[in-house]
Amino acid sequence: MVRGSKDREARGGAAAENAAERPQLAVDDVVAFMSHPVFYELRTAVDVGILLFDDLDRFELPAGYSKEDMWRILFSIRKQAAVYIPEDPEREVDMWMVTTSSLSFNSEMLEVRSKVDSSLERSLREMQGSPFVTRFIERTLVGGLLAEGIVADEDRVHELFTGAAPANSVDQLIANYFWLSNECDNLARREVTHGLIENLYYGLIEGVDVDELPERVLAPLDPQLPPPQSQVLMDLVCTRAREVGDDMRFGPVLRIINITWFFRYFNVLPQLNVLVGLLLRNILALKWGLPVLSWLPEGFDPSLPDAPVDARRHQAVFEHWSTDYGFGFDFTPYFELNLRLYLRELERLAVSITYLEQLNEQIERIFESHINPRQKSILAALCREPGAILRIAPHQRTFRIAYGTARADFLGLEREGYLVREQEGRAFVFRAHPDLQGKIVQLGAAVVDSAEATLGSGAVVVS
Repeated sequence: MVRGSKDREARGGAAAENAAERPQLAVDDVVAFMSHPVFYELRTAVDVGILLFDDLDRFELPAGYSKEDMWRILFSIRKQAAVYIPEDPEREVDMWMVTTSSLSFNSEMLEVRSKVDSSLERSLREMQGSPFVTRFIERTLVGGLLAEGIVADEDRVHELFTGAAPANSVDQLIANYFWLSNECDNLARREVTHGLIENLYYGLIEGVDVDELPERVLAPLDPQLPPPQSQVLMDLVCTRAREVGDDMRFGPVLRIINITWFFRYFNVLPQLNVLVGLLLRNILALKWGLPVLSWLPEGFDPSLPDAPVDARRHQAVFEHWSTDYGFGFDFTPYFELNLRLYLRELERLAVSITYLEQLNEQIERIFESHINPRQKSILAALCREPGAILRIAPHQRTFRIAYGTARADFLGLEREGYLVREQEGRAFVFRAHPDLQGKIVQLGAAVVDSAEATLGSGAVVVS
């Protein structure tokens, strides 16, 4: 006991001598610096929004401190509250994020507003199959294809969604994607494993000549962030998809963003990584009690022709997260930007649903006979395209009903004089009755034009 005490005294004395040799910062000086108005303002800016390195140019920094000094100090403080992205054994650099006030608020708002049995989800359920809702699904796919380097015509995607026969490999890929989308409910009951992810990939390329598809060009990343092996990435995706033992600050939406990031920026699979990521995103949403998030953007690309007006700011966020400022890769701005984009898309979908509900009310007022919600969706589709050819199979697939039930919906509208039946090969198709077309055009024009104008103007500002 005596010897141990002497050893401790000796160590304590040595430590005191070493401390005396080092310059010490007085506690009062540290407190004064932490209380400096500019530093307080910077810490607040980091917590409630997106603060990038170049944004420091807007602040008058404390005397004697450079932009680099302030950034290092801010990073070191933020790192104390960091949540680490799953480690990749092939990397030595950190990948982390901080649950700032803004990030926590936006992710909670997004999850609450899109939960099963929320008002919007109930409306989505009632409006299933409407042209307004399915358009979001189609546009999401078009964005995913573009990220794969595949340019697809929106009208052709719509034709394939409604049951047109594929004419080439890209058509077949699109048709396969829609088929797999319809299977998401069943797939969500399975555990996320390598096998599930590979099944999505092989389902997508069924009947597709992959040699005809262009190769995806990956976005340039920091040299310290090389693409790991596929096996490692698959392990990371499956780990993040398991809720048990994971950091509770990573809520469902942040998990989805994190997982789809792997598919967007790395080649987890031989091809079609973005599309597999989109499908897996919807599966995870269903698994975690959210509706199929067809309204979630696939990911932001400033080069897209329909990029928001603040595309330069968005691009700065993506360049910022992929730069290591000495403390690893901070994904916080990336997650924050995605949450804001998701909330914008949610607002746009809510507007679309509101107009659709108004349209349905007008349909009920004008058409006196009793029609069910699925038949309302048929008439709503005609308001959008009065001269459209309507088929039974897409209606059956959209509402996931028996063929006989889908057929009865059309025949009922035919009996009421709203539709006329025509022969197309061996199958029947339906059109709006000539006497109905004028009424439909008048009914839908105001509502549809107003909805299109509102949806087209939606843009998010990143402060």
